[in-house]
Amino acid sequence: MRAYRVLGLLAFVGALSLWGSQIADAAIVWVNPDDYPIGSQITPPFVTLTAVLGNTSQNPPDGRVLALVDDKGHYPSTIHFFGWHVQPPVNIDQVAWRGKWANLQAVFDSPVSYVAMDFYRNDFSGGPSPDEIGFILAFDASNNLIWNEWVYLQNFEDWKTVEISLSSPQIKKIVAGGVYVSKSIDQDILIRRLGYSIEPIPEPSVLVLLAGGAGALAILRGRKRIRAT
Repeated sequence: MRAYRVLGLLAFVGALSLWGSQIADAAIVWVNPDDYPIGSQITPPFVTLTAVLGNTSQNPPDGRVLALVDDKGHYPSTIHFFGWHVQPPVNIDQVAWRGKWANLQAVFDSPVSYVAMDFYRNDFSGGPSPDEIGFILAFDASNNLIWNEWVYLQNFEDWKTVEISLSSPQIKKIVAGGVYVSKSIDQDILIRRLGYSIEPIPEPSVLVLLAGGAGALAILRGRKRIRAT
């Protein structure tokens, strides 16, 4: 009988954990280039996307953020990425974000607590050392830097999701892209999907603990009711 109770508790905790994670996922709003035709400008509600000038004037952007496909053909054309258009006289679309060309800027109508961004490999040389490097910065409403994180794709990783999770709405602006440092580090990177939430998003471990606590309380209450009868 005790074994059945343990199994029942584990099942109950697992169900609550899944339920909690679904609630967290539902709170995240995703801006996905897949939802826009190739070459069209991405203009979602609540957040303004802009291609801002990088560290040099090489191939300056015209400001628009576009839905584009991988120009190297590593990914299928059904996968769209954030990209931009280069000002004339070059006059071309560009998909790989590199610090000397352009950076992706996202400004929210009001501060948010959670931001997620998908960074993809732009070449496939791979290896144990980081060979695709990007960054993500977060600023508050006063333009103070509140988050600074490097993004490393290594060990043959194709992509990774970087998350910024704060306990209160503080993130007003995000800037992300590849890295360019005086020609010594010159990395480009692909960016796909931007997620955000005004409300804080609990960590998965917190959801499991909450679910476990709720399950234990439910079983204790059930035992008390049985004893009372």
